[in-house]
Amino acid sequence: MNFLVRPAFIRKIMLALTLISTVCLLFPFADHAANPDTTWSVSFQLNMTKAVNQHIFNPDSDFVYLIMDHDIQPLSLVEGPGYNYTGILFNQLDSGATYHYNFRINNSLSETVNRSVTARPGMVNVSAWWNNEPLNITTFTVNMKYAVQYGLFNPLTDSVYMIGTINNMKGSPKMQQVGTTLNFSYVDTLLDPGSVQQYKYRINEGDSASGHTELLYLPNRMVRIPDTLLEVASDYNNYNPAKRLMTFECDMGYYVKAHHFDAAGDYLDVAGNFNGNGANDVLFDTDGDTIYSLGLFIDTTWIQQGPLQFKYRINGNWNTAELAGKPNRTYAFHDTIHQNPNLFSCYYNNYNPAIPMRPWVYNVDIQGLLIYKKFLSGVYGYENVNGIPEGISTYRWLRSSNAQGTDAVPIDSATKITYVVDTLDITKWLVFEVTPMAASGDSAAGLPVRVVSSTNISAWDLGFGDHNLITRVYPNPATEYLFIETKKEIERVEVINLLNQAVLVKDDIGLKSLKIACGSLPRGLYLIKATTKSGQTGMVRVIKY
Repeated sequence: MNFLVRPAFIRKIMLALTLISTVCLLFPFADHAANPDTTWSVSFQLNMTKAVNQHIFNPDSDFVYLIMDHDIQPLSLVEGPGYNYTGILFNQLDSGATYHYNFRINNSLSETVNRSVTARPGMVNVSAWWNNEPLNITTFTVNMKYAVQYGLFNPLTDSVYMIGTINNMKGSPKMQQVGTTLNFSYVDTLLDPGSVQQYKYRINEGDSASGHTELLYLPNRMVRIPDTLLEVASDYNNYNPAKRLMTFECDMGYYVKAHHFDAAGDYLDVAGNFNGNGANDVLFDTDGDTIYSLGLFIDTTWIQQGPLQFKYRINGNWNTAELAGKPNRTYAFHDTIHQNPNLFSCYYNNYNPAIPMRPWVYNVDIQGLLIYKKFLSGVYGYENVNGIPEGISTYRWLRSSNAQGTDAVPIDSATKITYVVDTLDITKWLVFEVTPMAASGDSAAGLPVRVVSSTNISAWDLGFGDHNLITRVYPNPATEYLFIETKKEIERVEVINLLNQAVLVKDDIGLKSLKIACGSLPRGLYLIKATTKSGQTGMVRVIKY
C-alpha cells in the first residue's frame, strides 16, 4: 500500500512542531471583539476539490479564508480530508442578524458569488463549494452489444432509458449513443453527493409494446454519488461472456457496535488492483444485518493474471483502511461455468467476535506539561472484540535521547499510569507504554503500545502561563465534545492547531466549567488556552480523535 505525502505538508507540520517545542509557545493571538450576546455559532465547510483541479488553488502553499462583514476578523480555514476546509465562528455573531460573506484564496482571489448567513440559536452548519461550483458529474454508460445479439434491442429503432430513484421512477431522458459503438450514456449533474441511488435500464419507454426492463425479479442497481466525477459502466442485464460475477461480503457488526462505523453516515468500499486501488465500488447493507455486500462483474482476464488483491476502506479513505501495515487480501478469481461462484466473505479487519482475540489500545498519548516537576498521565482507549472489559493493564515509563524513542530505557519504579518529571528527564524524551489486559478470556494480554512525548523535557516554563488555571480537560482524546474545568472564572477559551491558528474561539464565558463542540475539527493535536478577565492564562494539550 502506497501513501502519498506532500513534502510541503510535511514542512508545515515540522515547522509547527518546532514552534511548539520552543519559546514560541508564547503565541501572538489576534484580538477578537467580545460579544455580550448568547452563543450563536456557525460552522463552515468549504470543498476546494474543483479549485484544486482547475489549478487556481494549491493545497501545498495556498490558504483559504472566510471574509465576513460587520468587522469580523478573517478566519483561516483548516484543511481536512478530501480538500475540505473547515472553521467555526464562536460567539461573535449577534442573534437574528444576517451576515454577508465569501471565501478568499490568500490575499488576492475572492469568490464572485454573494453569500449570507443568519445567526440562530445553537450551531448553524454551512457547507459549500468554492464559487458554488460543485465537482459532481455522474456518467452512466450501458453496453447494449449483447442485447442486440439476442434480439432485444435494435439501435436503429429502439432507445435506452434509466428508471429509478435517480429520476423519481419517471424515466430519464433518452440515453445518447457513444459514437458508433453500442454504448449508451446519460450524464447527471444534479444528484446530491452522498446520496444512494437505485436504478435499472429499460429498452424503450414504459408504454411501448417493445419495452423491456432489465434484471427482471432481481434487485435494483445501487450507487453512492461521490463529491467528484463518477463513471458507472454496466452491461445490459449484466450479460457479457467476457465477465464473471465477483461477490464481496464484509461483516461490519463489531465496528458498528463499537461505534467505529456509523451505518447512517459512513460508507464502505473495496479498493484493489482490479479497480485502480480506489474506484467508487461501494458495498451496501441491503438486509439490515450489518453484512455489507457488492457484486462486481470482472473481466475473465483476471483468471490468468490474478490473484485479486484488495482491502476494504471506511469512507473511501486509505487512512481508515483495514489491516493497516499488513498485506492486501487476495482471492483467486476463477471461472463460474460449473456453478462455483466467486465469493469472498470476511470480518472488517478480521475482527471476529466469536474467536478469542487479544485486546488492544488506541489513541495512546501523554497528557500534561513536559516540564520538570510536572505531573504527567498516560491516556489511551481500550477495545476488545469479544466484549471482555479491561482488567489490570500494565504501564511503563521510559527515557530516550531522541524523538523516535529508539534507545528508550525503562525508568526505575515508573510503573503507574502517572509520572512526575524528574531532573534526569531534562532534555530527554519520555515514552509511555501500556500493555492492555482483559479481565478474563483465552487471550487476556494484548501487545504493548508506546508513545513518545511530542517534545523533549524542559527545565523551565516556556509560556504556558498558570499551569494550575485549567484543572481538568476531558475526555482526552476528544471526539464530539470537550469539557474544561478551571479554578477561576474564565473570560475566553481558544482552541489552537499546530499551525498557530485559533480554530475555535469562545468569549464572555464567566464560568469555571464549559463544554465545547469539537466534532467538526480534523483529527490532530491542539492546545487549549484559557484566559481570565484579569489576563491570567493557562494551556493544556489535547488530542482530537
